[in-house]
Amino acid sequence: MATVRALMAINGGLAPLAIKALNGGVIVSLFALLGQVAQPKRFAGIFSAAPTIALANLTVVVVSAGTADLRIYAVGMLVGAAAFMAYALGCQRLLERFGSLSGSVAAFALWFAVALPGYWWIR
Repeated sequence: MATVRALMAINGGLAPLAIKALNGGVIVSLFALLGQVAQPKRFAGIFSAAPTIALANLTVVVVSAGTADLRIYAVGMLVGAAAFMAYALGCQRLLERFGSLSGSVAAFALWFAVALPGYWWIR
C-alpha cells in the first residue's frame, strides 16, 4: 500500500492516471475473459467494460485517498447509472416519436433531469 501511495505522489498527479490505466486494463481483460466463458452468453454483458473500469477506479481511490472519498465516488457512479438507465429506457420511444435529432436531444434532457439532481444530492 505504501509503495502505491508513493507512486501516486510522483509527477504531480501523472502517476495516478497511469495506475488507473494499468489497473483498468488488467481488470477489464480479466472480466472480458470471464465474459467469454460465462454461460449462458446473455450473462456476458454483466462483465462488460464500464463496470470493470468503475471497480478499477474505486480501487485506485481507496489506495490513494482512503475510504473517506470512496463513498462520494461510488454514489456518483450510482447516480450516473440511474441517469443512463433513464436515458436508455426513454431513448427508443423518444426517437420513434420525435425523430433522430429531436429524440436524441430529448433523451439527453431526460438524462440531465436525472443526473443533475443526483449530483446536487451527493454534494
